Amino acid sequence: MNASASPLAVSTAARTIRVTTGKDYLTILFGMWLIGGIFVDGFAHNHGVVETFFTPWHAILYSGFMASALWMAWLLYRSKRATGASWVKAVPVGYGLGLVGVGIFLLGGLFDMYWHIVFGIEKNLAALLSPSHLMLLIGGVLIVSSPYRAAWHNAKMEKPGWGEFAPAFVSLVITTGAVGFFLMYAWMFRYNLPSASTVDWYLSTFGSGMIVEDNEVRGVCFILVNTIVYMVPVFLFMKRWALPIGVLTAHFTMITVLMNVLDGFENYQSIIIAFGAGLVGDIGYRVLKADRQEREWARRIVGALLPIALWSFYFAWMHATDGIGWETELWAGAIVEATLLSLGVQLLAAPRPSAKG
Repeated sequence: MNASASPLAVSTAARTIRVTTGKDYLTILFGMWLIGGIFVDGFAHNHGVVETFFTPWHAILYSGFMASALWMAWLLYRSKRATGASWVKAVPVGYGLGLVGVGIFLLGGLFDMYWHIVFGIEKNLAALLSPSHLMLLIGGVLIVSSPYRAAWHNAKMEKPGWGEFAPAFVSLVITTGAVGFFLMYAWMFRYNLPSASTVDWYLSTFGSGMIVEDNEVRGVCFILVNTIVYMVPVFLFMKRWALPIGVLTAHFTMITVLMNVLDGFENYQSIIIAFGAGLVGDIGYRVLKADRQEREWARRIVGALLPIALWSFYFAWMHATDGIGWETELWAGAIVEATLLSLGVQLLAAPRPSAKG
């Protein structure tokens, strides 16, 4: 067989089998099809147009899954033929958990059909916490994150350009988007709880300070949850690679675009806010030369700059358009708390210092 025609790069020394970058791109394409189906289905749920399991939205979702599953099965088959290894050892680097995800997603889909037939169609929060839907989340995340794991274990990939880095980047971004989808009930930009009009509505409707305080607690929690969703991928990127220019801006923007799909881009301003925050992060990353391995302190500064910029821009936009209904101590403290949370998570993601005797 012609080795140049193989979609795999095989290291005979380590017996590691890698999918080529071009094939990673195809994995991403099918993964975006799958995740796109999840978001279209989410939009349908949010707008009350879902009635049965057999819908066009589910057709997009499950056809995306089938394309991903067949593609990954083909990669495994070609790997086994090229190497003669056992099925387990023939699994390309990074794709083992993806193949496990195929099985989980398939079982979750069958479970979901049974669930809908027996219990009906879930709505609102129940749809996000449905056990069958959570199985689909786990399976989907394992599938679409395969190129990211493959790149992580590629020792030759230290300072990649965008052409080489894009599959790993998009893989982790759409993985994060899937997680964000299942946390849509805690997505701050959908509710804008600190706005003056929202606070006034709760007061006029319920006439109780307790309700307003409960929503303040809810809003602060949303800010902290969203900070984790945005920042964990950033720390993983910075921990492993010297990043190409624009990664942080693209990451923040793409996540926010995905979340805007759920409401038909009603909160499109959040895309501009996220773009601005990511741009601040990218500028800080370049100015501080945070791509240098020894500059962990610079990466920590970037980890603080991003949430400060994100939530400062958010409250500045709110002040300019509707007014802030929270006390200054509350909204300013929320920015500080989000920054401290970001730094705390970064300490967990930072490389372990080498022991010196």
